[in-house]
Parts: sequence; structure tokens; C-alpha cells
Amino acid sequence: MEFTGYLPPDEFWAMNDRTDQEVRDGAHLLPLFSVTNWDVPIMLGSWQLDGSEGGVMHGNATSPAGPLVEVVTTTQDPRGIARNRWRVSAGIPHDLEELQRQDATFNALPSEHLIITIEGIPAPFTLWRGTNSWLAAGTAGGFGVVIDAQRNPPPPEAVSLTRVSDVGPLLQARRSALKAARGEV
Repeated sequence: MEFTGYLPPDEFWAMNDRTDQEVRDGAHLLPLFSVTNWDVPIMLGSWQLDGSEGGVMHGNATSPAGPLVEVVTTTQDPRGIARNRWRVSAGIPHDLEELQRQDATFNALPSEHLIITIEGIPAPFTLWRGTNSWLAAGTAGGFGVVIDAQRNPPPPEAVSLTRVSDVGPLLQARRSALKAARGEV
């Protein structure tokens, strides 16, 4: 999807309205989580229209300054989602050999066990620390949860998660960010 051009505003916003409705229709099936008591802007992050993945973005995604954390809920293997998130920093592989090398590199990364509280319930996570980032993958309530924390985020030991009860404000915040990115503010 191109956010800054190519579609006239009426077509872009009609498409965005359809996507927002898909999110509203599916949000009750896929729980979304936010970082508890962290006072940063939040908005809807990633969302797969098949209902297999949804995320809540914390921080300013359009600025290179400040921490950026996405909490992703998935019906898939959370370790695979974490690996794919890590792969973005490693560089998208261009052939099967490079993909296999990246998989081996990710599998060899040192990891730690971490407990993150989700809705007051301790949940086991696997944690991978980076230089100014970290990834954590675990499960809660039959769903995978991945935390992709970038740009000097809070320490993973300080993070707890709360279920998002209303997706409406996340959609409104994303709409505002898209308007700003498109120069329509």
C-alpha cells in the first residue's frame, strides 16, 4: 500500500475505510495488547486481513526519534513472527541460501527466558536482546504474542501488557498518522 501518493484522496480513504471495517469486524476474534502504563502515542500497527495477525504500535512511527514498540498478536507460531521481524534488520534475503543462512543465524542467537505479565497473568517469553532493541515471543490465551522493541525501548523486564478493549481509538490514531504522512493535515 502506498501511503504518500498514487491514489487520489477519495479512493485512498475509501480503501482505508474498508480496511478499518475489517479490523473492527475481526478485533473481537484476535485480542490486541498494549504496554501497560507507558505514556506514548499508540495506534493500530500491522493487521492481516485474514485475522492471523494484528498489532498495536507504541511511539511515533513517522519519526526516527524515540522508542518504537509493536505488540503483535498472532494465530501463528510467535517464534516465526519474531524471526521475520528480526529478518527486517538483517536484510531481506534474495535467494534460498541467504534465507537458510539467516534462519541459522537467528536460531543461533543467544536467548533468555522472561516472564511478562499479560492482564495480570504471568506468561513465559523467549527474549532476544539487540544493541538498542529487543524481541520477545510467547503465548497467552491460545495466541502468540510478539513484542518488537526498537530505538532504545524500555527494558523488557519493565513491560507488562493489557488487553485493548476498544480498537476505535487505535484506528483514529492511525488515520491521523496517515493524513500527516500524506500531507493532508
